[in-house]
Amino acid sequence: MTKKRYLYTGILCSALFLGGCSALTNTNDEPNKEKEQNEEKQISNESLEDQYFKSVQDYTAEEYSLPNGSETDKIAEEHKEEVHKAVKAYFKANYKTDVKVHNIVGAVGGASVSVESIGKPHFYSYAIIPVDKQKGEVDPSGVWSQEGQVETAIVSGLYAWIFNDKFKKLDQYLNEKVNEYPIVGIPEEANQNGVGNYHTTPYYKVVIYGGTVEEKLLKPYLENPDRSKEEWAKMLESESINPARVGTLIQLYMEEPDVEPNSEIFDQIVNDLSTMEGLPVGKYSFLLHDNTIDKTRGQNTKGNTLERAAPNYIVKE
Repeated sequence: MTKKRYLYTGILCSALFLGGCSALTNTNDEPNKEKEQNEEKQISNESLEDQYFKSVQDYTAEEYSLPNGSETDKIAEEHKEEVHKAVKAYFKANYKTDVKVHNIVGAVGGASVSVESIGKPHFYSYAIIPVDKQKGEVDPSGVWSQEGQVETAIVSGLYAWIFNDKFKKLDQYLNEKVNEYPIVGIPEEANQNGVGNYHTTPYYKVVIYGGTVEEKLLKPYLENPDRSKEEWAKMLESESINPARVGTLIQLYMEEPDVEPNSEIFDQIVNDLSTMEGLPVGKYSFLLHDNTIDKTRGQNTKGNTLERAAPNYIVKE
């Protein structure tokens, strides 16, 4: 559960608690007053919904934010060209990878910078650039990334590229379901601006959790990333891949607002994925959300999501 969800739930609980106290202390209120209180509570809940959530089709992650980042965000944006140059240089020097910068989001002591790899392997990631609020400056020499973050993104992108033909089967199936049912994925622009991480499409995200794939691919990539798909595939062709080390998270949303996740659609997709052959090795999760997404977190954080996930994964070996 995200911090925003805790906040959202906490505010709602507080409103309900205060309403309960009012009912206990005003036992002689007329029915019309109770009706007014219920209407006010409904309006309050609706305003909370508008404040934190929006339709996924309209979401571009421009509202994406991190705690206590308003000041550093402004400074980083004022030094936008310097930030872009520093982050691109960081990825080139440390990972021999060319990236394009999509978004800058202020954080405590710095700014998180969302990037997308250019060419193959394809992945999204981010780096942090320090920001000095006192001086109103950024520190290009201090760019850094969280341990293992970029490495996991690289390996996840390589895995998706190596098994591109098998992932195409998943892509084709999900495209068919989106055309058949009133469901949608997340806009590509939202992925670019910070929602995307590792190898991410509008429908799913692939994450490698160490194991054989990382052991066989990461070091060669850092030594020489300019290899063909066939060369990368050869490094894994005689290896046994543990499904528990490869996660594919599929997330879809209802197309229309104010509609609960449809259990029939959910069950059909779960059944199809469970019986489908020819998918890449891995553990698969599927989440079907309503039409909304938390504007500042880039996630659906409500309790009405239908899910087939840990520990009951759909496993492909």
